[in-house]
Amino acid sequence: MGKLVDIDLDPNEKKLRQFGVIAFVGFGALAALAFTEKAIFSFGLGEARTAVAVGLAALGTFALSSSLVAPRANRVLYVGLTVLAFPIGYVLSYVIMGAIFFLVIGPTAVLFRLVGRDSLRRGYDPAASSYWQPTKPARDKESYFHQY
Repeated sequence: MGKLVDIDLDPNEKKLRQFGVIAFVGFGALAALAFTEKAIFSFGLGEARTAVAVGLAALGTFALSSSLVAPRANRVLYVGLTVLAFPIGYVLSYVIMGAIFFLVIGPTAVLFRLVGRDSLRRGYDPAASSYWQPTKPARDKESYFHQY
């Protein structure tokens, strides 16, 4: 199997600057959700609510400030989150593709079989001298400039 995703363990400074801004927004949003105990924090953090929110906000602020001053300081956070997120994305991509296949493509194929549709005309005809299909006549070159 070919390599579909290349994990960048040594990002350049431009990528680390972009990551710092994105991390600031992402960790800021997570801090707000933790403080209000919404979405993924709806189970309730109890007394740790403030500490978790401040920790996430501090992490986002560190990422933004280091991306402005010394982008290489974001490398540890970038690589850590990349390595953490890669297996999740790898598994979910196969789950999503499997769901699409078994819930969309598979039933469509079964329906086409039941109806008898064969768009590729793969049937065998022993009386046919050739399976060649005549092509459409060539279009005038001017028609390519008139899309509608």
